[in-house]
Amino acid sequence: MSRSRFTHALLIFSLSAIALQSGATGLDKQPSLKDSTKPTAISAVGFPAGTFTGDDIRLKLDSQGKYTLSGGAVEATVRGTWSVETNGKHTLLRLTPNKNEDDWVFGVRSKSTLQLVDEKKLGVLDRPLDVYEDAGTLTREK
Repeated sequence: MSRSRFTHALLIFSLSAIALQSGATGLDKQPSLKDSTKPTAISAVGFPAGTFTGDDIRLKLDSQGKYTLSGGAVEATVRGTWSVETNGKHTLLRLTPNKNEDDWVFGVRSKSTLQLVDEKKLGVLDRPLDVYEDAGTLTREK
């Protein structure tokens, strides 16, 4: 066996061992890229105010319990009050508009990640966040 074939075979063997150890699959079976952000225990008391952006939405939470929601995904700027509540094992951020409009509800995935949710379908918060499929994901600005 020539030296270059031996080196090539050794490289293929090494890469195969690494792939097996890391749990990699064939290209036809590759999972979609997922964000490893999983729900974490956040106390309903003491959720930090701040500004969150994503999906053409900007959400500003002030420390007095008031919010401003703006961006291309909303028809007009919405203002109101915000609160954090617990629903079973999930922590939710509820935005209650000043006007007679429906509340906006976000699942709190971490202190820096929120996900718009349907209150009747909170199971979406039990799986890893898929940034390519899950709409309404907001990230805290630094």
